[in-house]
Amino acid sequence: MRTIYNTANAFLLLGILLLAYHLNSPSARGRVEFGGNPVNDFIRGDSNDDGELNVSDAVFTLSFLFIGDEQPECLAANDTNDDGTINITDVIRTLNFLFIGGVDAPPAPFPDPGADPTRDLGCREPPLPGLPLVGKLGGPDRALDRLEAISWQRGKLVFNQFFSANEGLGPLFNGDSCRGCHLAPVMGGAGGLDVDVVRFAKREDNGDIVQLDSGPAVSRLAVHGAARDELNPEANIIETRQTPSLLGLGLIDRLPEAVLLANADPEDANGDGISGRALMINGRIGRFGHKASIPSLADFCADAFINEMGVTVNGLLADFAVEVDTDSVSDPELADQDFVDLVFFSAHLAPPARSFPDNPSLRERINKGEDNFNDVGCAGCHVSELNGEEGPVAAFSDFLLHDVANPDRLNVPEADAEPSEFRTAPLWGVRETAPYLHDGSAETLRDAILLHFGEASAAKDAFNALSFDEQSKLIEFLLSL
Repeated sequence: MRTIYNTANAFLLLGILLLAYHLNSPSARGRVEFGGNPVNDFIRGDSNDDGELNVSDAVFTLSFLFIGDEQPECLAANDTNDDGTINITDVIRTLNFLFIGGVDAPPAPFPDPGADPTRDLGCREPPLPGLPLVGKLGGPDRALDRLEAISWQRGKLVFNQFFSANEGLGPLFNGDSCRGCHLAPVMGGAGGLDVDVVRFAKREDNGDIVQLDSGPAVSRLAVHGAARDELNPEANIIETRQTPSLLGLGLIDRLPEAVLLANADPEDANGDGISGRALMINGRIGRFGHKASIPSLADFCADAFINEMGVTVNGLLADFAVEVDTDSVSDPELADQDFVDLVFFSAHLAPPARSFPDNPSLRERINKGEDNFNDVGCAGCHVSELNGEEGPVAAFSDFLLHDVANPDRLNVPEADAEPSEFRTAPLWGVRETAPYLHDGSAETLRDAILLHFGEASAAKDAFNALSFDEQSKLIEFLLSL
């Protein structure tokens, strides 16, 4: 009975303090801007940053969680139990310590201020960017709770960060930030010809195409004092690769493998001339990259950090992460939480929405263009939608490998993908991602269609058989995606 009485009194006191806090009572708020600590130092549990742990910190955290009118300047301080999240258990830990004889003291840094040994939630970092509307281009793909929103915003900061050599950039690199390549039409989108990367291989005298030991990539840039990367003199096949858009990729990352495998027909058992196959990487389906050589979005991000920026990442966070490089910066060079936040940001970028004109006659042309798209056979590879666990994913791709390259052009192999095989590119947002194809060799969508070969030859021939006006309707449909 005494325990119930004490608990009721504690909650009554909290209610009074919460009311006082929101009436702006100095005795309840007791808040000193940044305390007296160095910029990233804090005391665990000192949620309101007044330099001491008391009941007003429990009130502050409750207000943040359930009323949400004030953003903590030091998130890590609110995480009293240091489990990487802020929730009611942190309030309970604080109250237990204060009112039950000092048990459950918060983990370090406590009782004296210091740096966060777990480097998870961050403390007094640069102001977070604004959170765009759900579904807006460059915004999140769904409603985010408070901590998810913070992770998304922090991930956007990392995506936008320009790395220096002192932060691990290089010594060889293609760009000094994620945004440096993924910038059109918004941050996280595609990149132009000026940020293409270079791949190379060698064609042997017998016609075999092989990767060279120093390949298959050559970096365009080097940090000051480092020698620039040089193309292997044995290479006689050189191709550029376009920067793909990341918008909507989280939905692709979360597609069940069975959904992707359902469209695979590597032996063309149905005789339609299309033999898409899934590329398996260590038992997982490849989903990302022009050759479907990367199985997950976390792997995609880790691969980009090392190969495009020369930045190392904790190998426990992604199979494609590289933990050690040759520069003098301590490895891994990217903080674990920064990587986790960046992956979350990338995984929850909204896919591009369809664009329809108000004019009914133009909408009718787009609808007829979609019929033409299906009738000529484009949908054999560019499947309009796949059934994800969160609903239909209208990416217009099966994300499988198909032999569609120009036989007169030599291409670079990658993993177990043949030189002529490429993953079906998603078409959502295609109106904003010119030039087209893996190497940017098609300036227009019409050019892109005409540069399909192999498994896509029948669809291309059917497109060519259409009148110019019917072809135009199909292209107007693509420009609505």
